[in-house]
Amino acid sequence: MICKQCGNQVAVNAKYCGSCGSAISSEGLERSSVDDAGIVKEDQDNKIIFVLSYLGILCFLPLLVCPNSKTGRFHANQGLVLLLAGIGGEIVLSILSAILWRLWWLMSLINTAFGIALVVFMIIGMVNASKGEKKPLPIIGNMKILK
Repeated sequence: MICKQCGNQVAVNAKYCGSCGSAISSEGLERSSVDDAGIVKEDQDNKIIFVLSYLGILCFLPLLVCPNSKTGRFHANQGLVLLLAGIGGEIVLSILSAILWRLWWLMSLINTAFGIALVVFMIIGMVNASKGEKKPLPIIGNMKILK
């Protein structure tokens, strides 16, 4: 429910608004599109799209399907950051492999560990998106490309 006085969220059984302190009556409330878990219903319908945004170039999918969704923009940004980190990391590792060709076994291990880390970040992002959470990815998640 939303307080008509200040526009903030109010618990269903609340008698007073926690933000402005005004008394709440049945006519002082407005139904919102937010469920008990705090997830916007539009975002609930687009969870699959948000999960797919962590699969490489599909990071732009939420921007096409639900361009006005803040959650969609968040997951699109996280997917894009993950994609660019993967591309940048592979370029750096390829250059290092060319320079350190005698240490091919070490570079192979580093490249494998980098690939596994990308897959783990992808899974973390997908799990967060499927739960409806807007948690940033570890290490790279605080970068903002899409505003």
